[in-house]
Amino acid sequence: MIGKEDVVKVLEKAVSLAKGFDLEVSLNAEDLSLTRFYENHIHQNLRRQDHVLTVRVIKDRKIGVAQANLLDDGSLRSAVMSALENAEVAGEEEDFPGLPKPQEIKEMASYVPATASYRPADRAEACGIVISMAKAKGLEAAGSFATVARETAVANTLGVRAYHASTEAFFRCIVQSGPNTGYADRLTRDVREITFEDVAREAIEKATLYPDAKDLPPGRYDTIFLEYALADLIRFLGMYSFGAEAKQQGRSFMASRMGQKVMGGNITIWDDGLDGRGLAVPFDSEGVPKKKVVLIDKGVAAGVVYDSRTAAKDGVKSTGHAGPSEGRFGPLPGNMFLAEGESTLDEMIANTSRGLLVTRFHYTHCPEPVRVIATGTTRDGTFLIEGGRIVARVKNLRFTESMVEAFSRVESISKSSRLTRDWWGTFSSVLPAVKIKEFTFTGATSF
Repeated sequence: MIGKEDVVKVLEKAVSLAKGFDLEVSLNAEDLSLTRFYENHIHQNLRRQDHVLTVRVIKDRKIGVAQANLLDDGSLRSAVMSALENAEVAGEEEDFPGLPKPQEIKEMASYVPATASYRPADRAEACGIVISMAKAKGLEAAGSFATVARETAVANTLGVRAYHASTEAFFRCIVQSGPNTGYADRLTRDVREITFEDVAREAIEKATLYPDAKDLPPGRYDTIFLEYALADLIRFLGMYSFGAEAKQQGRSFMASRMGQKVMGGNITIWDDGLDGRGLAVPFDSEGVPKKKVVLIDKGVAAGVVYDSRTAAKDGVKSTGHAGPSEGRFGPLPGNMFLAEGESTLDEMIANTSRGLLVTRFHYTHCPEPVRVIATGTTRDGTFLIEGGRIVARVKNLRFTESMVEAFSRVESISKSSRLTRDWWGTFSSVLPAVKIKEFTFTGATSF
């Protein structure tokens, strides 16, 4: 940790170098500790400290960006001068509204000392719990355990000053039983909230439930998606549908259907960077405070998230969703939630005459963003349900499905949610489990 006082000094020095132009400087500092294990042995332990300082210079409606990893005076000056040089050769950006002015930013308690001070021996002991439980059943465990302390700060020449410190613990494991695998993870600000025995039991149960995986032909199946799997499905909407730039450029279905019913009436999705149930950060990369944005309201397309540039184009205020200055996707939701329902997972299974239960996905993509047609392969526990009971393990299946259409066929939603992360690590979202009728699987695998 650099500490708030020293971070502020760095940013103030950078801002003081702005002479005859406007400047925004942001700092993202990370102190990551990671332990990895494979085949019931810890094989890697590392610690990585990194600082990324991003300078954005605005001169005569021209914008230049530069970065540095060192925070000494010479590196700060070099980054500012490089950004200025880049601005001088750039074209004018007529739609740029200028840097944001200061706004009140809510302070949030996101930093947990117990997570920041977690030692390598602590992580090894936690990994050892899973390894021991797997070995006791003749299984093999693999996974990783990361604890992170982060600092995010923004300052500009108009007076914006923002700082936030946070921690994160992410424990994940895969247990292998012959050709079969089971998965479980936990994501939290406070490492003390993780019960490692529960993670192990969950992964072991998925790995050992029905040893012989059966072939199942592709087709449309009523499918229950655990939170891990749903994180990937909602990721596509976050990446390609819920940002203002995608809407303005016609790359999102929201462009032509705002105010219309686009999903089932039981679907409400929102983004809230101030809700502590997620990995909340109270401001964006421009130092604008985050606002709650309802994206889908009872099935109706209700809103998108904005940064300063896209907000000015639509004549509205930024919702505090600016991404990195070098980002190519425009504003994106960072803390999505899907409204809970009234079912339990057991009830969803009991009410399924024939269908599937999917633990999670692997290597998902979206080849058709406007209709949000996505594809990917199930992984680490896919099961057949018949007569309201799980009756068999099935070999992994590839899905190809429109997320807009799929979320129009959600039959039931669990009444509990959890913080989880998609396969790519793009978003951390708070999600329930869902059951979708006639979900389309277009291919089968041999494993």
